[in-house]
Amino acid sequence: MKVSVIVPVYNTEAYLRKCLDSLIYQTLQDLEIVLIDDGSTDDSGAIMEEYREKYPDKVRVIHKENGGQGIARNIGIQECRGEYIGFMDSDDYVDVHMYETMYNKAVEANADYAECRYRYVKSIDDREEELATYGNVRDHNTLKDMFIDPLVSPWNKLYKKTVLEDSSSWFTEGVIYEDTAFFLKQIPLLSKTAFIEDAFVTHILRGSSTMSINKSKKVGDIFVVLKDILQFYEERGYKEKYKQELEYFCVKILLCSSLERISKVKDKILRKQFLRETNRMMREHFNDYRNNPYMNKGFKSLYMKMIRPWNIDVVCFFLRFVSKV
Repeated sequence: MKVSVIVPVYNTEAYLRKCLDSLIYQTLQDLEIVLIDDGSTDDSGAIMEEYREKYPDKVRVIHKENGGQGIARNIGIQECRGEYIGFMDSDDYVDVHMYETMYNKAVEANADYAECRYRYVKSIDDREEELATYGNVRDHNTLKDMFIDPLVSPWNKLYKKTVLEDSSSWFTEGVIYEDTAFFLKQIPLLSKTAFIEDAFVTHILRGSSTMSINKSKKVGDIFVVLKDILQFYEERGYKEKYKQELEYFCVKILLCSSLERISKVKDKILRKQFLRETNRMMREHFNDYRNNPYMNKGFKSLYMKMIRPWNIDVVCFFLRFVSKV
């Protein structure tokens, strides 16, 4: 088997057939589709079984109790038989040439990681509205470059299975932001990367999307995830080699996207708790971040440099009103 594609599924019956059809009709023949039913309560489970019966040589289905996307993906990694492993969201779809092109590119380049561009659209009734993509998807000249403004989501990537042999580099379980930890942990394990210009993935923003819902308490999961990343780099001896890049990545998460999410937490006590934890992490792990060479240009760097423990409340208040809903 050349490629295994892992698809965690939870209550996406309205979109699942389109997703699965885009995988079934891939031009790459040696491909398996590993569906992880994460305790769906709608007809998603029945749809998955329908595809398994119709395409027994391509589709495998694993049913489990609901436990989150991270656990589902980790189970999928254990079950995969492909030389390369990809991931897909069950309400997205991909071009039928995606996995053949990406596999051939990875093999040709002798790479253990391949990435392609994507489309980002908003689904409105039966039409799609193009949105600006996020994350700077590009060809990386060095592994260190992968820390700088990346797209951490796994659905536009292929990983060689041998890179994922150690389960300590897998998805952090029981939290949101599990994509962040997974992406960061793989970087020092890679030897060579490949890039494909084609936008093979159509990633869809829906009203019920995980990223469009403020889950309040779960916003604090970012601290668990960043601690997990830092521990991984420390224990594996990678911290010193990637010190500046890792610091820039983590500080940018804490002071940009995380702070924006914290600003939307309605519970004042919980919001204050998250701000204290942000200050604590900055003080303990990134106290000298203003001297980081990656913090040397652009408005975002200037914004991050100006944040202090005494003004973070004001910044948070400001973000609450100017950030996108």
